[in-house]
Amino acid sequence: MENSLNLLSYTDMCNLPEPEWLVEGLIQKRSTAVMFGKSNAFKSFLAIDIGLSVDTGQDWHGNPVSPGGVLFVATEGANGVGRLRIPGWYDHHRIDEGDRRAFLYPKEIRLDVVDDITALIAAMNIRGNFALVVIDIFGGSMAGSEIEDKTARAWVHGVQRILRETGASILTVAHTGWQDDSRARMHTHFWGSFDTRLKVEGDKEALTATLTVERHKDADSTGSWGFRLVQSHGTLVPEMDTSVKSTAAKKTALSAKNRAALNALDDAIVEHGVRKLGSDWPPCNVVMIDHWRRHFYLHSADDTAEAKRKAFQRARDALREHGHVQFYDDHAWRCAG
Repeated sequence: MENSLNLLSYTDMCNLPEPEWLVEGLIQKRSTAVMFGKSNAFKSFLAIDIGLSVDTGQDWHGNPVSPGGVLFVATEGANGVGRLRIPGWYDHHRIDEGDRRAFLYPKEIRLDVVDDITALIAAMNIRGNFALVVIDIFGGSMAGSEIEDKTARAWVHGVQRILRETGASILTVAHTGWQDDSRARMHTHFWGSFDTRLKVEGDKEALTATLTVERHKDADSTGSWGFRLVQSHGTLVPEMDTSVKSTAAKKTALSAKNRAALNALDDAIVEHGVRKLGSDWPPCNVVMIDHWRRHFYLHSADDTAEAKRKAFQRARDALREHGHVQFYDDHAWRCAG
């Protein structure tokens, strides 16, 4: 029978492989990640730094990498990326000419169009095995609008096809909204589809940036790194600086249960989130607290309904007290920052 479905038995489920890291603590193999932040936060320089660490097999600032081929899809500023930024990084790190193996696609691409996905996979297969594709910037990677459900679903299907057929991870660079910097500017279906979300905060005047793990779906969601951008070989290259701290790192650390509650809120917003109009509402999607509570219960390890209820109430109140969430009229949302 053609196109038969492969159903996993209980034994098959238990034998599924553990996720492997492409960059330890940052990006897993065969996964999708989004790196988001405001304009001029040095996102592109950090993405190049990550990608070329994979390309050369060098540790990423002390974090081991699994080396492999890397493709940069530069949907804007491709000339500067290919002529200055990538060569400058190689020169700064004294990489031999023969070990400079990264590839560049210097145009916009439509990952929500089947023919474009087919062409990209074919080009990647001709060039060899790729471990990572860096898409910079998100807004130039689709034919439709980044706020349309139809575009989001087609784009996610296209990216998942790249993962299946090439084995490469996908790192997408995206801007945050003007009023809400707590998430990338995109439809919630995009936002909820990424296995990893990485937040970048930059100071253009000080030439500093931080990168913080906002969420891993299948790993501990911790990790924050500070960088100073140094002028080198006609470009800027990130060098780790432990004195540079992110806003998120300065906030009160979340307990495991509070982190689980925040992740449950993200899931509820993706599934049930709506935009409310009026001066009392934020410029982002909100969700009914009952929907948030149900998602929290799904992942709660507490034995009884009463224990689950109390755990949710404690987590909800703690997140509000520390400025992570806000409520109005039986609805909740994530606060910016």
